[in-house]
Amino acid sequence: MPELKKIVTIPSVNNGVLYKTVGIVFLLLTSVLLASRVLADDPCKNISDLDDKAKCYEEQIEKKENEYQSTSSKLEQIRNTKNQISQKISGLLSQISVTQGEIDDLQNEITKIKKQLDEINAILADRKTSLAEKISLRNKVVRTYSKRHLLNDIETFLATNTSIGLNGFQFATLSQAFNTAVTDETIKIISGLNSEIDSYEKDKAEGEKLKGELEATQQEFLAAKAELDARKNSAQGELSDAAKKESGYQDKLEDLEDEISALSEKQQSILKQKYGDEYGSVGDYDTPTSKTPDPPFKPAYAAFSYGAYTHYKGMSQYGAKGRADSGKSYEDIIEFYYKTGVDEVDDFPDELCVEGQGDMDFQEYLYGIAEMPSDWHKEALKAQAIAARSYAYRYQKKGNCICTTQSCQVFLKSKSDNPPSRWKDAVNDTEGMVVSDGVVTYYSSTTGGYIENVGWDTYGSWPGNAYEKKAGSPWFYKAWYTKSYSSSDTCGHNHPWLSEKEMADILNAYVVWSNGSGDEKDHISPVTTSCWGGDPYSLDEMASKADKYGKKYSKVTSVDVDISNGGYTSKVTLGTDNGTVTLNGDTFKTVFNLRAPGYVAIRSRLFDLEKRN
Repeated sequence: MPELKKIVTIPSVNNGVLYKTVGIVFLLLTSVLLASRVLADDPCKNISDLDDKAKCYEEQIEKKENEYQSTSSKLEQIRNTKNQISQKISGLLSQISVTQGEIDDLQNEITKIKKQLDEINAILADRKTSLAEKISLRNKVVRTYSKRHLLNDIETFLATNTSIGLNGFQFATLSQAFNTAVTDETIKIISGLNSEIDSYEKDKAEGEKLKGELEATQQEFLAAKAELDARKNSAQGELSDAAKKESGYQDKLEDLEDEISALSEKQQSILKQKYGDEYGSVGDYDTPTSKTPDPPFKPAYAAFSYGAYTHYKGMSQYGAKGRADSGKSYEDIIEFYYKTGVDEVDDFPDELCVEGQGDMDFQEYLYGIAEMPSDWHKEALKAQAIAARSYAYRYQKKGNCICTTQSCQVFLKSKSDNPPSRWKDAVNDTEGMVVSDGVVTYYSSTTGGYIENVGWDTYGSWPGNAYEKKAGSPWFYKAWYTKSYSSSDTCGHNHPWLSEKEMADILNAYVVWSNGSGDEKDHISPVTTSCWGGDPYSLDEMASKADKYGKKYSKVTSVDVDISNGGYTSKVTLGTDNGTVTLNGDTFKTVFNLRAPGYVAIRSRLFDLEKRN
């Protein structure tokens, strides 16, 4: 029994001695594996104290992790920059006015991130060299760990190790601790190396992917630049063509003006009255119906004017109404038509010289402006008040008296004495306000949807979505056959329609206009002499004169027009019994107004022709 007691009461093993022994043994194992390769440039290899060396390795691992994170962060930044460049390229493609500076900036950004990517690839290349040794180390550790041989538990228990003074049970305990330590540390080494290898491979793959995407972006940029250059060249070509067309059109206008100046006094009077020598504003009168009478015969032809009595400048009053009805403010209206804003003049004059009235209080003068119905939208009324005040302000600054007719702007003393409340409110709400930059605030009732230096006055396609049409202007699309907008006199022709023969007569008149002598041209005037007088050729006589010059027409069978983006009818095409005839729009308008019966007229440079069967 005493022997059994000796076996059971084994002296306890000192933990410090045990773990120090394990550490020494494990250090010897790892030293063999690391010495020849990885630790050649290991800053921790010469540290003798194990705790200090462990701390050193922890710092190195943390440093490497930070390096990996930094590299991954840089790659992410490059990806974001690349995406931004792609977005910029897409944006540039939607533009036509891209500056060379914008293109150069984009190229510089691409070059910059290519340089950053090259730097990262260099870092990755260095890591690849280092990792080649570490991959070998990992594989060797795995092989060593998997092949290491340990005594089984019975062998260890029964064995004794006199060299270190341990019996079998003590040695078994030491062996178990050693085995656990070796396993844990080996797994840490393998895991650490695997993590570093995975990080490298991910960064390398991301870098290669980014490089490919950047090259694709570079190609996209070059393609975009080429397309923009092509667009620019095309636009410049179109601009050049437009300039040539404009020059040609101007030449034609000058020729037409020369021809008109050579007309007889009677013919000039006809053109002046039919085209309209005054500028119409809405005023406060009751506008006549815009309904076109049905033709009394078929087929029938009529000329429809878009707008009338306009100088095509500044604000369209019906356009302002359409915009106000659509929710636009008076500031929006002023901005669109005058391309500037509104100023409030602090020292606005108290009085204005008005012809026939003498000096008047400025506000009272504005109360009497009779240019827009008072029941229109308040924002349109405010825009009208500012335009009228600005127009009168120019006269006051020059020391001139302003007239009270449409030659300036219509003023009624009776309205000034008893202004409608809504109009008075519009004047008061805008007191002291004028259009900025000294802009001359022209305005007219209806321009037909196009205004010089402004463009198309629409909220979509013209003519269907013109603001003047939306506002219900009776002049937006009208076939004119009365003496004026304020007169119902028709000179015996109480509709705007012409027969096939009457339309052919217009073409025969054009032939004589283009080829005839001065005396023959003098006979080109309406056959309705009751209101025009003169000595016009009859329809048959005009056809005979046209036949003399090799082109006689008996009937017109079709009509068509071309509308220019400049807001005028550029071309008229008519199908006839003698082939198709194409005329310049202005020339056709001039001859039509000279020859069409009664007061039938084209009152705008923007017009259409209709046929009713």
